[in-house]
Amino acid sequence: MEKQIAAKILTDYFKKKTYLNIALNKELNHASLNRQGKNRVTVMVYGTIQNLLFLEYQLHDLIQGKHVKVYERSLLLVSLYEYYYMHVPEYAIADESVKIAKKKGQRTAGFINAVLRHAFKSQKPLPDDDIEKISVETSHPLWMVKMFIKQYGLEETRRICLANLQIPNRTARVNTLKITKEQFLKDYSDFKEGLLSEDAVIYNQGNIAHTEAFKKGFITIQDESSQLPAKFLNPRENSTVLDMCGAPGSKTAHLAALMNNTGHIDVYDLYEHKIELIKKNITRLGVTNTTIHCGDSTLLNEQINKKYDYILLDGPCSGLGVLARKPEIKYHDSRVMDEIIPLQLKLLENAYVLCKNSGSIVYSTCTINKKENEKQIESFLLKHPDMKKKKELTILPYMYHSDGFYVCLLEKE
Repeated sequence: MEKQIAAKILTDYFKKKTYLNIALNKELNHASLNRQGKNRVTVMVYGTIQNLLFLEYQLHDLIQGKHVKVYERSLLLVSLYEYYYMHVPEYAIADESVKIAKKKGQRTAGFINAVLRHAFKSQKPLPDDDIEKISVETSHPLWMVKMFIKQYGLEETRRICLANLQIPNRTARVNTLKITKEQFLKDYSDFKEGLLSEDAVIYNQGNIAHTEAFKKGFITIQDESSQLPAKFLNPRENSTVLDMCGAPGSKTAHLAALMNNTGHIDVYDLYEHKIELIKKNITRLGVTNTTIHCGDSTLLNEQINKKYDYILLDGPCSGLGVLARKPEIKYHDSRVMDEIIPLQLKLLENAYVLCKNSGSIVYSTCTINKKENEKQIESFLLKHPDMKKKKELTILPYMYHSDGFYVCLLEKE
């Protein structure tokens, strides 16, 4: 039943090009499975996508020249994931897969059985070429591996790609508007100290959102790297702050905590449904010094007759720092980055106009692509010599078992 559901989710994902989490949640909401069963389906679906290029590499020669339907391919891929990564016995994988396939017809069952039997007999060796080997072994597209090598070198790229196959820590930020971190760790012994952010705690028991601490607003789910932008900006109490891309509200709430709910934060986001998410999060966390707006931040300098002491621009990006959490991003068209970079620049230009003299801007992304990060800032500073780079940091995924992230603090003279 679990593998059948996993194969259906993958089929929907491949056919409709929908978001993986949406396809998964839609199916699990209607499935008569217990929590353990749903967890297993989630592991199979995300594991298959995370290791997709390796699994397709193993499958390629066995199905070459054959007409393979999307559902058949999905069932074969999830079966190979069970074999290579979940270490399910061969006979169990084949028997269950054939039973599932019979519902589609005897021809499908015979085809699935034959392909799996051949797949179990021999593993196709990895390519000899170092770059191709990294691509296949870690299921990162060749263009991405080449880009990382150009920016970080071969060995660093290998470490980045391997880290993207690991399960990230379940991390939260202590909400100091309601409790100190010291008191929180005393009261909730199932959390432990974080590795990177001074406000971070790590939870290894299950879903953070189901804990009493989360429901009381003592913590919010936030990766450690994602906790750095607000700390870099470090707004004073009673100051004016602009959060240009606020959803889901975690960084907004962090800014409010650093300001002890004083001063004022204007928060913008482009989408109405995300505005509701921000409101829900800041209400749970006890934030009271914000006004939330639905609007396009690339147009703010034409719409706001106001200057800010501090501006947070956590910009839209390619997401290449969060591949461990969202493996489907690996298979997006590389041209997406060409569209995002001009958008980031527009947002930076708006931040520049809206920042007071002697004010501060933090630019951050959850990507490790230097074209969106260091190179973007270099171009911006050349255009605006009155802006000075005060602090800059890139976190790679393997460093703290966290998301890859870039943060830069700028000051306006």
